[in-house]
Amino acid sequence: MPRIRYLKPEFFSDEDLAELPFQTRITFAGLWCFADKAGRLEDRPKFLKAMIFPYDNMDMDKQLESLSKGKHENGVPFIQRYEIEGIKFIQIIRWDKHQKPHHTEKESIFPPAPPLKIKRMGMEKQLNPSSELDNVKVTVNKQLFPDESFELFWKAYPKKKNKGYAEKAWQKIKPTKELVDLMIGKIEQLKNTNQWIESSGKYIPFPSTWLNAKGWEDEIQAKSSW
Repeated sequence: MPRIRYLKPEFFSDEDLAELPFQTRITFAGLWCFADKAGRLEDRPKFLKAMIFPYDNMDMDKQLESLSKGKHENGVPFIQRYEIEGIKFIQIIRWDKHQKPHHTEKESIFPPAPPLKIKRMGMEKQLNPSSELDNVKVTVNKQLFPDESFELFWKAYPKKKNKGYAEKAWQKIKPTKELVDLMIGKIEQLKNTNQWIESSGKYIPFPSTWLNAKGWEDEIQAKSSW
């Protein structure tokens, strides 16, 4: 779920950021809106691209990779990309410097990043990007952050009606990443079928109906050329 974050005036005059392409700078600020209280979020380039740059053709993975490279001044990157139990995450470095989350915001459900090795002038040191202990053992739930995955579905579904009912149906399903990808793929295919094209989408089922009926499992009839 996107969150309201601060954007300080110093952001625009940061010399390290100034060396990065314009899209990369916007990406960095955009990540703040999707990071949790600890500055962590799932490393999902396709989702982040859809949320931060919905109308632009760009490579989100490339932007994230640029942000994960060390700065010239001190070798510290803007973000750290890491993986725990097969799940990829992003930690925004020095999160407390950028943001002061409200005390009522939910605590992070994502595991802390491992110590980051910084190389500078032939020397190597470790930076702990998280305030939590390095030896904390965290079990990662492979289900997507529920509201984020639903927004991805909602953005793809062509008939945006009764969002509240759709959210309830979504919460019952609790789809994994694999199922979300399957749903989105099926929706894109259905957009080209006669049933979903005719009468300006009049016969497209409501999103809650489609979810409750497991529409992603239906066979798709080829679009007629007549």
